[in-house]
Amino acid sequence: MSAPLRDEPELATGRRTFLRWLVQGFLSLWALAAGVVGFTFLKAPEKEQRPGEGIVRGGKFSTLGVGEARFIRHGAEPLYVIRVSEEQVLALPAICTHLRCVLKWNSSRQSFDCPCHNGAFDKNGNVLSGPPTRPLAPLRVEIEADDIVIRS
Repeated sequence: MSAPLRDEPELATGRRTFLRWLVQGFLSLWALAAGVVGFTFLKAPEKEQRPGEGIVRGGKFSTLGVGEARFIRHGAEPLYVIRVSEEQVLALPAICTHLRCVLKWNSSRQSFDCPCHNGAFDKNGNVLSGPPTRPLAPLRVEIEADDIVIRS
């Protein structure tokens, strides 16, 4: 018969301590990672202003007839340019103020119609009908050497 080893209780305690330390270490890393993810989710995104980002080109002024509107894709915020007279151009967002649907230009009625809920805006951005309660906010627009330039 062999004699029992004296190191078995100490070895078992050492293994337990090592495994407990290992599990706690992994759980601490998981908690830290979850905290970082939660912080980045709750933190407001930073708005970077890149050179030229606030300027949108609206095409040639001479190619836009009086009473016509031109749809301009601009990232997540498309817009319309409307020539209201021989010298004046307006720029309005192409997004409805009610449910953020993309507006369609109705040339016969000279209005912007929302296909989602039958809202309508006049060519100046004022609410004509439907559920929208806020008008479209006009954007700054300039004519520079026959180019329409919108500054946002």
